[in-house]
Amino acid sequence: MEENAQRHIDEIRSVAGVAACALVSSEGTIIGKYFRDGSLLSSLFAAMCATVLASAEAACGSANIGRPSTVTITAADATILIVGVGEAALITAVIDKSADLSTVQRQLSDIAVRIGEEA
Repeated sequence: MEENAQRHIDEIRSVAGVAACALVSSEGTIIGKYFRDGSLLSSLFAAMCATVLASAEAACGSANIGRPSTVTITAADATILIVGVGEAALITAVIDKSADLSTVQRQLSDIAVRIGEEA
């Protein structure tokens, strides 16, 4: 996955509405990223997104619900999407508020499946 990280990041960035993104290991280590310079602390963002997905998995498990494929964090000015890539990685993306969220989510889910098939 690491050798193809930049290609994956370029594909994620090509989705309309993606303002920043990272491909992250399930432990929170950045595999590949795109953030505008100084826009945020990418390593902290990656670790926190991995923690959010792990917490969602624990919540689902305690409710006897299957593993979540996507976690959505909606704020007034943007949305963060965390999309699982199998059990080893995740896609994190900051989405502009003007984007069609359901379209972006579908496209990122499709990308996650392709990345997972390569791993």
